[in-house]
Amino acid sequence: MLQTLLRHPPHFFATPVSAGRRIPDTARILSLVFALFFINGGLTFTLGATRALAAGQDGASDPQLSVEVDGQRYALLRPLSGDEIRELVSDHTLVFLHPDGEELEFHFANGQTLNGWSRSASANAGLWQIKTDEICWSYPGGTHCKTIWTTERENLYAQVPGWYDGPLAFWWEPGDSRALQDRPEEGDAI
Repeated sequence: MLQTLLRHPPHFFATPVSAGRRIPDTARILSLVFALFFINGGLTFTLGATRALAAGQDGASDPQLSVEVDGQRYALLRPLSGDEIRELVSDHTLVFLHPDGEELEFHFANGQTLNGWSRSASANAGLWQIKTDEICWSYPGGTHCKTIWTTERENLYAQVPGWYDGPLAFWWEPGDSRALQDRPEEGDAI
C-alpha cells in the first residue's frame, strides 16, 4: 500500500509538475506522511491533546480553564508574576485540594518547605524557589515547576498544570497553620 501511495499520492496531495520537472521523491514522501497524518486521525489526536490540557472545564467549547470547589466552578483569570508568587507563599501554608484530600505545604521564607497530607502524621522536607514566573518545589521524588493563577473566587488560586487532568485549586493560610513543623519528617530533599 505504501508503494502504491508513493507512486499515486491522493489527489489533494498530488505533486505538481513545474517547468517539465517533477518534485523530488523526498517531497512526495513528505506529502504522503502529511496525508497519512490526517487520514489516520492526526488532527483528532492534536485536538484531543488540547482538550486534555483544559480538562475540568464546564464544556469542551469553553476556552477558559477553571477549578471546582464544593461543587462550584471558578474560572482562572491570570497567572501570577514571580514576585506575586513569592509574596503569596513565603511564610504561608498552601492547602491544595486533591481528589484524595488536602495536601499541605508550609513555605519558610528561607526557601525550605514542609509538605504532607492533612490525614498524615508526618511531613517531607524540601525546597522552594521562584524561577521567572513559576514556583519550583524540590523533594526526594524530584523537582517540579508550576505557574500559579488567580481565580474569580477571592483567595482561591490554582496550580497549572495540576497533578491530574486540569488545574489544582488551593488557598493559603498564614504561617504554619497546620503545624507541619510539629510532625516527624519522612524525607529530606535538602
